[in-house]
Amino acid sequence: MTQFPSDEELMAGLVKGQTAMFEDLVRRYEPRLFGFICRLTANEADAADLFQETFLRVYTKAHDFQGKGSFRSWLYAIAANLCRSHATRHVRLVPTDPEDLPDLPNEGPLPDAALASEAIGRRIAAAIAILPAEQREVFVLKAYEELSYPEIADLLGRPVATVKSQMRYALEKMRALLHDLAQVHDLV
Repeated sequence: MTQFPSDEELMAGLVKGQTAMFEDLVRRYEPRLFGFICRLTANEADAADLFQETFLRVYTKAHDFQGKGSFRSWLYAIAANLCRSHATRHVRLVPTDPEDLPDLPNEGPLPDAALASEAIGRRIAAAIAILPAEQREVFVLKAYEELSYPEIADLLGRPVATVKSQMRYALEKMRALLHDLAQVHDLV
């Protein structure tokens, strides 16, 4: 059985100049990290740029990674910080009002499950985009990245109680925003 090197072993190799180790890290994290950034920015083009910037920082700051925490937390902290900086420099082009959420067809069943799933996915993505930035970060890290509250708190540099509170507010807002969706599709 082949054992793959840990993230920390790959980083140690990168620090020693083994660039193939960097490529392995990028491949390992590409789908999940790109999805994380996409959910925070609500813009695929911006997410692609920020994904590249995240790994550029990993490459140029590899020597700063001490291995005291997990590489994953360090990587996601870099990405979250870049997303925050990006958000402060750019106008938010996502809906800010629940009335602006995409409509779902409400007359009869949708033609097939794939269309229904796509419509629901767009609606959920729009609802996530409406969340305040702090709540959106916590929600995405918990719901999509499946991090624990202590991991999220460490990654974002916030107390665990604050992270839990932000998640509670995010869930309340998501429930309110998607309540009609749940009723229409008998999800409640």
